[in-house]
Amino acid sequence: MRPWLVPLAALLLAACDTGAPRPALLDSRPPPGLAPRFLPPEGWAWGAIQPSEGPALRYGVATPVGAARRAQVLILPDSQESAEVWFETARALTQAGYVVWTLEWAGFGGSGRAAAPHDMIHAGQAGTAPEAVIALVSQVIRPDPDRPLSLMASGDAAAVALTALSDDLPVGSLILSAPDLSGGPALTLWERLATRAGLGRLPSPDWRPWSKTASAAAISAEADPWRAKVAHSWRVANPDLRQSGESLGWRVQRQQMAASAHPPAAVRRPHLILAGKAVGLASSEACIAAEGCQAVIAPALTSAPHLAREAERSLWLRSIADFLSQQIPPAAPERQNPGAIE
Repeated sequence: MRPWLVPLAALLLAACDTGAPRPALLDSRPPPGLAPRFLPPEGWAWGAIQPSEGPALRYGVATPVGAARRAQVLILPDSQESAEVWFETARALTQAGYVVWTLEWAGFGGSGRAAAPHDMIHAGQAGTAPEAVIALVSQVIRPDPDRPLSLMASGDAAAVALTALSDDLPVGSLILSAPDLSGGPALTLWERLATRAGLGRLPSPDWRPWSKTASAAAISAEADPWRAKVAHSWRVANPDLRQSGESLGWRVQRQQMAASAHPPAAVRRPHLILAGKAVGLASSEACIAAEGCQAVIAPALTSAPHLAREAERSLWLRSIADFLSQQIPPAAPERQNPGAIE
């Protein structure tokens, strides 16, 4: 397909678009034959946060069954993943006694999609994702000192977490898993000019409509053979989860988000950075400059350690478990019976 045909196709699609947004997906269908460890934890429930403008953002939650509620964890998936990809990790954390939440960006995963084609990633209203984090934490989760909240961001969602954090947001600690604050590839001159001219809905030159073949071909060779297929399986079974590529507007917005995010060294609460060798030096230096920071820098950690082979994933998950256990407040002492005789 000639490169100039892609923008032309997008213009035709935009001309035919009715403007009707697609709502958030609150009943995703499990793929047939998927192993139980990749299915939702017991009691998983979906909800939606409605921003002032644009479609709703999807969140999910599960509470431990038969275990003490020690603390809470809010997972922000990378923009290329839906919350379903994190079910295995959510299951492990709920079994350890944590309440687990997830929240997806506007226009990603199972969150609502504002514009057609719905499988292309469009820019949302500026600031929607950080504002949704603040709203979910403050209005829905409402953590307290007896059940504190840890915020865990994966990949480019690190920019969302670092933008949302403020001194008065009731988040006790932060985990950055393979953080990506690069903002993505640099835009060409043509792409910058098109965006400035109000053509941000045009697709990137490499965009193609979603297809099962292309989705299967994109499965990472670095990941565990079974975990690598999870995202693809959920997208085959649920068309609303499909993502095929980026619009120019989204590429600009991602760069702006990365540029405006607070640096990790400015985080004024305990935080953990998990990263591979490629960003190890930068992460270590950031940790040295920050109070309460821990860094786990291991060459084996990939850009998606939650989907890595068992040895690498075990290191990643053990590091998270150790960090979270440090955030659990001590048990309150039992009250003495005021009427008892000493």
